[in-house]
Amino acid sequence: MTDPLDFGRTVARLVRADVTKLSHYWVVLIGFCAIFVLAVPGTMLFHWAEQAANVASNSGYDFALSVVNRLVDAATPIVYVLICILFAIDVSNSTLKCILTRPVTRMELLCSKYVTALGMVLLMVTMLWVVALGAGAFYHGLGDLTENDYVIFEGSYVLGQFAIGTGFVLLCLSAVAALGVTVSTFSSTMGGAIIIGMILFFFFDMASVIPASLGFTLSLGGEPLHVPLSTLGFTNQLLVPLDLLGDLPTGIPIRTWWTPEILRMVVTCTTYFWIFFAISAVGIRRRDFTL
Repeated sequence: MTDPLDFGRTVARLVRADVTKLSHYWVVLIGFCAIFVLAVPGTMLFHWAEQAANVASNSGYDFALSVVNRLVDAATPIVYVLICILFAIDVSNSTLKCILTRPVTRMELLCSKYVTALGMVLLMVTMLWVVALGAGAFYHGLGDLTENDYVIFEGSYVLGQFAIGTGFVLLCLSAVAALGVTVSTFSSTMGGAIIIGMILFFFFDMASVIPASLGFTLSLGGEPLHVPLSTLGFTNQLLVPLDLLGDLPTGIPIRTWWTPEILRMVVTCTTYFWIFFAISAVGIRRRDFTL
């Protein structure tokens, strides 16, 4: 039986090797540069659009949240594509054969790819928030949320709620990352991984346009819970916690995070994550990487 400590150390070494390798790969560098370029001009354009429409954000928090809400949809497919080619990079460079000749199990290899993918997702979200909050502070200022010298919320409370919402966004993005790793597990070329990955991504994305009235009802604690079929489009579920945060900068407190919408998001994204993990685990065990 594998020692958990040895398993963790091996995964950590593989992740470190992945990070070193990806930091020298031009496709990955261009992808994250594109996210940064998307974020910085995006905040400027959003500010100019507010000025042109004679509409101003209530605070720096309102501005930052609006920016992230708009940019996360555009940045997610970029990182997803980069995750789709994780295995393809190793296969095309024949480095995977060398890795598997060492005392590394396929499950350790798979888990390292998942950790790398989640790290890429975390980096993307961090970049968006840093740029958005920086722009919010520059244009409107951060600090305590006040109205007529009355403190509505302390700045620490707002940032804490932002952190909770970001955690739920990362949960959804972890399912997106799992889909990317699954595609990568079965791909040998970067072109094929990107094409197949984007087809699957937009398939799930299109499921979100199914009318909310179509679905089924579950019983939760004796209360009926309507689950629309559009929930299957989990790629858009990341907007659910951001929408819940939307009223916070206007002075409306968040009474609870466990709303029916958040609950559906958590169940859906967690289920998808483990389904994709199981599929990728089967794929990596059966695939012959020596070909």
